[in-house]
Amino acid sequence: MSGQGTTTFLPKPPPPEEPQVLQTVHKRSPFGALLSRTLPNYSGHYQVGVCDIEVPIPKQSFGNFKHRSMPDATAGLTIDTVLFTLFYPAEPTQTNQRVVWFPRLRQTIDGFLRMANRTPNWAMKTVVYPAAAAAIYGTTFPAIENAPLMEAPPNTQWPFMIFSHGVGCSRLMYSAFCGEMASRGYVVAAIEHRDGTGPSSRITNREGYMTRLDWLDWKDLVWPIPEQPKNDTTLRHVQLEVRLAEVEGVMSVMKQIANGQPVAQTTLTQAQTTFDWARWKCVNPHKPVMTGHSFGGTLGMAAASKPKFRFSRVVVMDPAVQRLFPWDGQINVPFLAVNSEEYMLGLEFPLFKDMLSQISKPAVFLIPGSTHPSFSDVFLILPPYINRLTGLRAEADKVIEMMIGLVDKFLEGQTDAIRAKTREVTGRTVLERGAMSNMSTPGDSASSSPMGTPSIDGSSPNISADGVTGVKPKKRKKRKMLGQLGDVGELVAYKLEAELGREGTRDGQRSEPPIMSRGRRISQEQ
Repeated sequence: MSGQGTTTFLPKPPPPEEPQVLQTVHKRSPFGALLSRTLPNYSGHYQVGVCDIEVPIPKQSFGNFKHRSMPDATAGLTIDTVLFTLFYPAEPTQTNQRVVWFPRLRQTIDGFLRMANRTPNWAMKTVVYPAAAAAIYGTTFPAIENAPLMEAPPNTQWPFMIFSHGVGCSRLMYSAFCGEMASRGYVVAAIEHRDGTGPSSRITNREGYMTRLDWLDWKDLVWPIPEQPKNDTTLRHVQLEVRLAEVEGVMSVMKQIANGQPVAQTTLTQAQTTFDWARWKCVNPHKPVMTGHSFGGTLGMAAASKPKFRFSRVVVMDPAVQRLFPWDGQINVPFLAVNSEEYMLGLEFPLFKDMLSQISKPAVFLIPGSTHPSFSDVFLILPPYINRLTGLRAEADKVIEMMIGLVDKFLEGQTDAIRAKTREVTGRTVLERGAMSNMSTPGDSASSSPMGTPSIDGSSPNISADGVTGVKPKKRKKRKMLGQLGDVGELVAYKLEAELGREGTRDGQRSEPPIMSRGRRISQEQ
């Protein structure tokens, strides 16, 4: 197709007849990664490269709050750079090199302590630092730093994916997902959000001046309004605007790189990426796949509902939809939600259930026995017996494996085939077995509204800092709860027909072509 406003897209490279590098997934150790100090190898056809990119973007400010501890500091949040890690198919090489999972251990631990409202005094450092270092210091993931991007075969391009992390996390805490997708032929940009939702982030501006942005506690902020917010919702709305600007910055940068235009990096990353950017013209940055976990899933839904973001697919894991409610958005591209059972049994599920009517092509799956954090790398590092103490009933590596397999099939347009082989559960069943079955009287903060949707008060002790987990029963009851929606560790589909009024189709979703058709050219609007 030719003409103004259109671009011819090239098909995704088909997998090689023989893998470029043999990836062997190690058997799960009873000690997690504590002894091996490495996350499992990826199972795709390609070796994985990784590099950090920090690029100046137009300076933007969000919010008008002030810090109690820094009354003279600039109000709100200001960003003038965007930082992300690229995971991509790399030229094959014989090397055992791996990338450190947490490159700045001390700053990260300090950030986590602040998130837990703990001041890192000398006594705490004596206990916490050695314990954390024993758990994660030196842990690596199987990628090659700054490896050359593998040239795509003639008449093909590597499709592009954006990933957004959740509250309390960072861009590298989902390396299992991002790296696995890269090993299967995607270029993935994992954003480091500079919105105060991460434990600690280092920022270098255009002039080379370096600052740190640590976790923002909403109780430490002063807003110029008559009444101070009673919870973190007001702050989260500002942080969501920051994230939307960062996604826009990443998309702009990748289009420049793919067009062969020079990109001015900051001093933080320019010395680390000395390889030839010319070969990155084989990356297709138009209509990327938008993915995210928790508050990153919130971002994915918010961005997909805005016309300026033109995604080909949207994939979310346990989206914190409370941060969008009430929501008047509309998503018109194929949409996949992979949810934990903890999320489906919690207070946010009724909100999510109602929002599905505003998504034209949804598909929803859940993994019984899984918990909200089990989509990140954390439980792959910890021993299984510790994971079980947190309520995780399914095997950590199986949760990641099922999530990645489902996402891969969804991007290839095979969702219907997966549903045909998967047992379904209805919304009524979820509500009867989940948090709604234990709702309090109508006067309570978690009571049902006239529309049948719970009125969630963010100041309620039943709402986590990320507004996701909802009801927090005792650990023993919580562990017993998981597994009510299916056999632990299986994949279960959420039945949509009755709730969406789409009885004419199996799952409310017409069969869709894959994101990048194999073996033929496809034309789409830019």
